[in-house]
Amino acid sequence: MSTRPAPTSRLSPLNLSLAAKNQLSHGFFQWCVVTPDLPRACEQIRNMYGVPVWLFLENAPLNQVMYGGQAIDIRVNMAFGYIGDTNVEIIQPREEGDDNLYREFLRERPRGGFHHLGFKVYNFEEATSALEAQFGPTVQRGQFGTGGTKFAYYDTREATGLYTEVICFDQASEALLTSLRDGNPPGSL
Repeated sequence: MSTRPAPTSRLSPLNLSLAAKNQLSHGFFQWCVVTPDLPRACEQIRNMYGVPVWLFLENAPLNQVMYGGQAIDIRVNMAFGYIGDTNVEIIQPREEGDDNLYREFLRERPRGGFHHLGFKVYNFEEATSALEAQFGPTVQRGQFGTGGTKFAYYDTREATGLYTEVICFDQASEALLTSLRDGNPPGSL
């Protein structure tokens, strides 16, 4: 005889359709750590979770970045790896450049830590509009590289303790990350 309590509610077709309307429910892609020491964080995460290979980007190509509604010159080093199909991103702000979301985070947590969850979206404008309606203005947004990959961060810390990032990839960035996930890191960008 089972001691398991009966469920108090059941999923209805209406409940199931809610996920279909939310772009984030289909696109979990990445978790990110912000750190003051990129090589150390990569080694620790490799040892803990078995990330087989990292793609390192010194002074990553972030362009047209807005932080708090103001255009900034952002300078960061980044590393990308995979645990299965989940992308792992590690970001280290550089000394040069303007203040940004990652520096702000390290002021609050000097040793660094878990910063955001990233979601791949296919309609950037629709996703950002929905998140702005729910969580307020974009905290930081911009482009990665020159091909049109766009990203935007929202302050969802009250609900999750983390920021939420939406990313809309161009074909070149998508191919680069697919190759990395499959164990074939590119020699350079």
